[in-house]
Amino acid sequence: MSDLDPLLRLRQSIAANEAPITTKSPDPASDPTENLAVATHLQFSNPHYSYPLDTPTRFISSDKPVDLRSIWFAWQKKDVAIPDYIASAQELNEELAGKDSASKVQNLVFVERLDLITWLEGASEESEYIKGLESDASATRSAQVASGAAGGVSTIPSGAAGVRGGRTVDPRLQEIYNGERRMGDRNSVLR
Repeated sequence: MSDLDPLLRLRQSIAANEAPITTKSPDPASDPTENLAVATHLQFSNPHYSYPLDTPTRFISSDKPVDLRSIWFAWQKKDVAIPDYIASAQELNEELAGKDSASKVQNLVFVERLDLITWLEGASEESEYIKGLESDASATRSAQVASGAAGGVSTIPSGAAGVRGGRTVDPRLQEIYNGERRMGDRNSVLR
């Protein structure tokens, strides 16, 4: 799955200085176009793979996935000032509406756009707006089980509650003791 993720593929192509091209069809031999209003696919050269520009990505804005067209547009306009970026997005949306297309470029707010560009450039490894891959979710679950935060084998408290070392303990302090992780060395485990 991760090798077919459009965001990851875009990041890898940017790192390799092999920018993808926009085309009018999924065919690699089709006419490339610079105009995002008429383009329908984003073509990667190594390895050859084409994604429709309407493909939703893992980048989440306003609780909705952002399409590849909006991501590519934000990358192309990375060096443009915010007012010019917003004006360009409105112009492109008007062109798309004039072509009776259901597509629309989503205008990313400054923080989202900055986070996306930083992640695509490789300057950061994480983004709060990019949802993890399924393989990342299973790794997180495994880490939680290993740390004892979730699942796994529950601990069995030793001794009576409220009594520690033959004396009574404050109930609030006992709650803290119950939350502690039980530790033992090799010999105490073997007993």
